[in-house]
Amino acid sequence: MTLPQAVFFDLDNTLVHRDASIDLYVERFWRDFGHAIRSSGAMQVAAVIKRQDNGGYLPAGSPFVSIKQAVSHGLKTEIDWRQEIEQEALLRHWERYNAVCTAAMPGAEAAMAFLVENRVRAGVISNGSHRTRLEKVACLPFASAIELIVSSESAGIKKPAAEIFHQAAQTLGAQAAACWYVGDHPRNDVLGAARAGMTPLWLSGFHAWPEGEAMVYRQISSLVRLAEAMAEQ
Repeated sequence: MTLPQAVFFDLDNTLVHRDASIDLYVERFWRDFGHAIRSSGAMQVAAVIKRQDNGGYLPAGSPFVSIKQAVSHGLKTEIDWRQEIEQEALLRHWERYNAVCTAAMPGAEAAMAFLVENRVRAGVISNGSHRTRLEKVACLPFASAIELIVSSESAGIKKPAAEIFHQAAQTLGAQAAACWYVGDHPRNDVLGAARAGMTPLWLSGFHAWPEGEAMVYRQISSLVRLAEAMAEQ
């Protein structure tokens, strides 16, 4: 078995389970705002946030420019408040606590343990603000195994552009062709990494494969299968 020099991961819905993280956030939200809500329960709050969050991707035609705006607007308008709450306060709360309410993806800890045991370096390449990337990784039980975090903010470029993948590989002193990339999004993660010269591994189950694109890449349904995927190369 020839192992890669490094494996890079996406963050949300790859190392981090986004819906489970929202459930953690709702616990905090309910402690801070539950007294001001008339009839909605915590489960409805979670449903509103997950619908507006949309897996971390604004839907086509969204009137909002960011997830935080979509979420705060949904909470403001779809929850039955017993007292006036400003949307700005809801937005600030999401900014403060969203990233630190982070749940690891099932299988992520086992996958990282395999890489550590086999001395394969690990990093994160993720679109988003650098602060929230750092905060999310810090909450993961295997954070110490992640050597590098490259955000689109820190790199000045977003996935699926090849440059962000190249920048990460170069920072670890690795060749892109000797690196794997694991992610859930077909275009940003799989096609982006492939076009950058990395070996992509699609974590399926979160996004449909786009029509018109040939599916010729390895895929797994759980990170517990990472070691098997590497053994099969």
